[in-house]
Amino acid sequence: GQYDISVFSSEGQLWQVEYTFKTLAHEKLTNVGLKGQDCAVVVCQKKVPDKLIKVDSVSHVFFITKEIGMALVGRPADGAQIVDEARYEAGEFWFKNGYECDASWLAKRLGEKAQVYTQQAGYRPLGAAYILFSMENQDNADVEPKIYAIDPAGLVVGYKATAQGQKDNEVKLNLEKTYKPDMSLDETIMCGILALQKSLGNVDSNLTAADLEIAIATKDNPKVRFVDKDAVEEYITKIVERD
Repeated sequence: GQYDISVFSSEGQLWQVEYTFKTLAHEKLTNVGLKGQDCAVVVCQKKVPDKLIKVDSVSHVFFITKEIGMALVGRPADGAQIVDEARYEAGEFWFKNGYECDASWLAKRLGEKAQVYTQQAGYRPLGAAYILFSMENQDNADVEPKIYAIDPAGLVVGYKATAQGQKDNEVKLNLEKTYKPDMSLDETIMCGILALQKSLGNVDSNLTAADLEIAIATKDNPKVRFVDKDAVEEYITKIVERD
């Protein structure tokens, strides 16, 4: 029937997979991932759904290894399962090989596992999408920023800049106009904030540091880390003054 995950409709669609993509907008959040000349950056919306919830307990950015980060959007419980799977796969890789996996390997592995959920009755795709970001060693001994987007169907795509969530299309349109591959760290962060801010319209366009989570990895320090709130507020102020 129309709810069978393993049977194509007459229009060539898998309805349960199509419905899964719609769940990504339910949290009304959008994440942006982009890379500069020597950095990988994610800019994520942050909303605390209840005033009684401790603010520090709400996050959509997770550290998979010391040098691979993940920005999630979608159903929180499904996202937690994805984080656990990613950390398990990264840990198994280290145990078997004696060194840490890179983001390209992990993205491919997680995409393969996600795709299996679209094939079998009794399973359902996980209702979350995510961006992996890191600085990755290359064969020529150089280090380059990497951004990978993985969706609930298991599609893995490498990007210069991308977005996931409720306003992903609007953000991508803004990024197409403003993104430059040779941007510095500060320029890359502000490009992500501005693309997100413009996509939100009048309701949420006046972003503050409390509304954002920004995480980075850089060539001189490939460890994934958060940008502190004071620095985020400074970036927002610069954008306002520039515009």
